[in-house]
Amino acid sequence: MYGLELLLKHGGVTGWVIILLGILLVVVAMERVYFLFFKYSMDVEQALNKVRNFVLKKSYTEAIQVCNSISDSPELNVVKVGILSAEHGREAMKSALGGAILEVSKNCEKRISLIALIAGVSTLLGLLGTISGLIKTFSALAQADASQKAELLGLGISEAMYATAAGLILGISAMAIHSLCSSKGDEIIGNARDLMYKIVAWVEQSERGSTNE
Repeated sequence: MYGLELLLKHGGVTGWVIILLGILLVVVAMERVYFLFFKYSMDVEQALNKVRNFVLKKSYTEAIQVCNSISDSPELNVVKVGILSAEHGREAMKSALGGAILEVSKNCEKRISLIALIAGVSTLLGLLGTISGLIKTFSALAQADASQKAELLGLGISEAMYATAAGLILGISAMAIHSLCSSKGDEIIGNARDLMYKIVAWVEQSERGSTNE
């Protein structure tokens, strides 16, 4: 809190903007971390094993019921789409699965670009604060008395340094959060893509089994 107070006091206009960006980053980051690491990420291995067994037996209704039991799971939602579209032919099934994967990608990538934007803008704002602080300093020094020059020099440089430090801290934090969220999103999308191929294989295996019988 002390650092925030110093930034408000000495950071100038750019300091206020950096603080507002920091608040925005906290809100967006909390939502994305909760969504990607908790709500959209869960252990569904046991449920997938049940779904696989039901699909291989062509018990599609029971498989869909298992998928509905964990409605927030992107993997089970992809599997559910595949099962529901299986009776319409393989091309229709693959098209429906492609749409399901696209939906998972959209959900994972939502607001991630905003975090990257905050990282870039906050760093540039820190640089802008440095420049504006130095401009104020030299402008004031040109018109000030000799007795006031040391004080004005200190104030101007402190504004420049506080803005620079705040911009860099926010930029680094945003970059770290962006990297974590992007990696988790890629992992979720990759798992969903793997299941897209698996559900097709399961359905084909079940059809071959029923044909052999």
